[in-house]
Amino acid sequence: MELTIIAKNRNTTGGYLEIDDAEIIWPNFSGRTSQYNPKGDKEFTLKIPTQEIADALINDVNEDGVGWNVKIKPPREEGDTPFMHMNVKVSFNARGPEVVLITDGRQVQLDEESIGCLDNIDIERVDMNIRSYDDVFAGRPFRSAYLDRLYVVQKIDRFIERYGVRD
Repeated sequence: MELTIIAKNRNTTGGYLEIDDAEIIWPNFSGRTSQYNPKGDKEFTLKIPTQEIADALINDVNEDGVGWNVKIKPPREEGDTPFMHMNVKVSFNARGPEVVLITDGRQVQLDEESIGCLDNIDIERVDMNIRSYDDVFAGRPFRSAYLDRLYVVQKIDRFIERYGVRD
């Protein structure tokens, strides 16, 4: 994963991340409800591969001293690395996000209705931009991560490649 942190870029008032070759875990682009997502919000989890990247995100603070909301779980076994991740919200409005699926050599623009297809595909590569939403709620400052742009390359299996058969 390659990460670039940009302060106050584009239309954001806070931080802005450019991430190449990211790893998405627990995708919920369709917004299905679950015990972890009772409201049915569209979201996914970005896996943070190294402590250095996690530290850079945590230390990229706004004027209230709040950094990116990286969750770090201790290793399950001695000698393993901690499990680090960050939740990213997907909210369609006038500012985006722009989502493109690259499949079988074609680019397909996805919208709020079609983005759910990403929950069920094998992903070869993901590049994305994330913008922060910095605010104060009940006297406590917070930062949420929102998807700004997403390019997903679908891993094509041997049957699609050989016969053009799609599920």
